[in-house]
Amino acid sequence: MAERKKHKGGKKSVLVTVMGVLAIICLTGYALWTIIAQQTEIAQLEKETEELSEKITVAKQQNDEYTRLLSENDEDAYMEQIAIGKLGYAYPDEKRFFIISGD
Repeated sequence: MAERKKHKGGKKSVLVTVMGVLAIICLTGYALWTIIAQQTEIAQLEKETEELSEKITVAKQQNDEYTRLLSENDEDAYMEQIAIGKLGYAYPDEKRFFIISGD
């Protein structure tokens, strides 16, 4: 009869061991999934940081150019350059010719 109790206890012990192994496998899987997800997010955030750094660099260069233009006290030349180059203005006695392709 004592052997029977040991035998039943042995089945419970095996069941507890199997459940423990399954729990460890599940926890390990969850930990690996979490690590992979975090690494993916880190890579994405590093890419965004790099893109923002490039935008900041461009903005600083533009700011430096504007500061230089304002410090020269030559606003008339700058305004003339913008008016002719970007806005397409011309002097009253000036004639502009545009090439229109025949395609």
